[in-house]
Amino acid sequence: MKLVLSLAVAVATATPGLALPLSDAERAAFRAELRAYLLEHPEVIREALEGAETRRMARHANADLARIEAHAETLFRAPDDWTGGAPDGDVTLVSFVDYRAEGARRALDAAREAAERDDRLRLVVKEAPRPGDEAAERAARFALAVLRLAGPAAYEAAQTRLFDAGARLDAAALDRISAELGLDPAEVTTRMAGSDITAKLAETRALTEALELGPAPAQVLRRTMVRGDVPAIALLRMVEAIRRKK
Repeated sequence: MKLVLSLAVAVATATPGLALPLSDAERAAFRAELRAYLLEHPEVIREALEGAETRRMARHANADLARIEAHAETLFRAPDDWTGGAPDGDVTLVSFVDYRAEGARRALDAAREAAERDDRLRLVVKEAPRPGDEAAERAARFALAVLRLAGPAAYEAAQTRLFDAGARLDAAALDRISAELGLDPAEVTTRMAGSDITAKLAETRALTEALELGPAPAQVLRRTMVRGDVPAIALLRMVEAIRRKK
């Protein structure tokens, strides 16, 4: 029936130059019969649309897989990213963070929870502020500066405070967070302007563009890209699916 439908639609919608030799009256009658059939059997349209959507999704998934493979080294093994969970885990989850993005805190919390519940999961966090958002970039620079000055534990604490600050991510708020973390605000501010931090943010931005990932929050596994935030249980199911396919 799908083949018949495809042929019928082609005939009914053909341009005059490509039309079969039907008179205007025959063409009108054919279209009326086709319309009546489709009204009587709407499931034919639904099946055709579902098939087209399935093919579109498969093409999209295959394109995602190719992009992940092409950028795997930068994505999963960049030496200057914060890394947690199992250091030698068999699956790596990469979480992209923007402290001003809707759902970013939920996404990072879900990634951390997944790493806590799965002792074979390695977690990587990348700072991915939205381009053009000065406050978001300032927060990302601050987080990276804390990581480089004070290490992973201070970085995690800084992330929590950055999310707590919400929209108030101006210089005064960052100085206050520095002091709460026991750091010298002036030293952190200087470190934020470091060329290595500028290069790191540029690298991550180029990576998200190459992956066609879109804005944070986002999560990436070896065979899956999640645009937006999903709960930890969903991430854990994706991890298990990847293990089964190995």
